[in-house]
Amino acid sequence: MNPNMVEDNQILNQFFTSYGLTQRESEILGLIATHGYTNREIAESCCISEKTVKIHLANIMSKIGIGSMRRLLALLLQQSLSFSKRSNELSRIPAIGN
Repeated sequence: MNPNMVEDNQILNQFFTSYGLTQRESEILGLIATHGYTNREIAESCCISEKTVKIHLANIMSKIGIGSMRRLLALLLQQSLSFSKRSNELSRIPAIGN
């Protein structure tokens, strides 16, 4: 597995958990963030209707307190960059006993 994919999954999982997203909400936001899927593509991938996708997206934005997809993706990007920076800084700290 690509190491960047593992880090991306950790970043996304941390984001999903911090906002209390359900498994389905996390799946939908992950498809948007990692693949740029449209509502129709998400519906096909998840075997649900486009209306259900829209409901999930509204629930996600309500939980996070954001009113637009652009702001949601900007927040995800900010937190991803912050997580990557912290991980990079921690990797530079020598282990005890070395």
